[in-house]
Amino acid sequence: MKTERQAAHVDAPPKPPRRPDPFWQRRSVNIGIALLGLVIILALMNTTIAKYELHLATGDTVLLELAPVDPRGFMQGDYMALSFAIDDDIREALGKQSDDLYLENTEGKVIVSKDRHDVGHFARLVNNSDAEKLADNELALYYRVRNGQVKFATNAFFFQEGHGEAYEEAEFGIFRVNDKGEPLLTGLAGDDFEVIAPE
Repeated sequence: MKTERQAAHVDAPPKPPRRPDPFWQRRSVNIGIALLGLVIILALMNTTIAKYELHLATGDTVLLELAPVDPRGFMQGDYMALSFAIDDDIREALGKQSDDLYLENTEGKVIVSKDRHDVGHFARLVNNSDAEKLADNELALYYRVRNGQVKFATNAFFFQEGHGEAYEEAEFGIFRVNDKGEPLLTGLAGDDFEVIAPE
């Protein structure tokens, strides 16, 4: 005769088998996704670096004259606030256009003519420089207007700590410009048009 405990044990239904975790919760899948994400990030970084190096190697060189800035904001630790003399020329040209073409926040291209020292001087604004016939000494530069300020690649130059004094004599920003008119700031130059290289 079966005891109550034995009867309960016999009559109890078997436990259902444990379902495996969904594939997206499996550890091997999570590791694979993490590795794939890492590969994508590294590929994007390598692509960016390659584009940067190509820009430096093949871009046209142009120097833009620096404009005076507020001395209180000129040096900020390890970077220098920049403003360019050509900014005023662009603002003046935009102001002469009809109101429907001028926007507070806008962008376009400015044509500069380079002298024998590769210093760029304002020539004119264009809507599409691809259709604009340029002279041999002319170059198209992409610019943006944000909050009333003209911006090129950057409005700041970063340098190694302790080298600020050397850049106080800067007169020009040195840019490399690719075939799309995108400028890349590579350094600063003095009144001798030579790059400033602190020791």
